[in-house]
This record gives sequence, C-alpha cells and structure tokens, in this order.
Amino acid sequence: MTPESADFADKLRQMEEQANAVSAELPPGLAKTRLLHIVVLAQTLRARLEFGRLKVVKSQPAAAAGEAPA
Repeated sequence: MTPESADFADKLRQMEEQANAVSAELPPGLAKTRLLHIVVLAQTLRARLEFGRLKVVKSQPAAAAGEAPA
C-alpha cells in the first residue's frame, strides 16, 4: 500500500470511530440512520483500499471553463 493510500485508510478509520462515537449518543431517528450509513461507507471504502480493489491517485484539477487544454 502506498503512503497516500495508508494515510487515506487511516482517515477513513478515524471517520468510522468518530461517527460510531456520535451515533452512540444520538437517539433513534433519521440523523442516527444517516450517520450509520456514513460508517458503512467508510468501512467499505477502507476495505476496498486495504484489499487492493481501490487505489488513491493524485490528479490535476480540471481546466477552468474556456481554457484550452495543455
């Protein structure tokens, strides 16, 4: 795993931990459900990243409208 990928996986793990902590404090309802969806999404992305089915790559920002491509 590249250093960028490892850093991204760590950030996803932090998202999971924080979302789980907040979720434990929320009463049942829409906000808690949405937060749990964020947890599942972060877990899924992290698993794909760690098992090689997802890659973190650097990209250049898209050219501003009206600019000719280089």
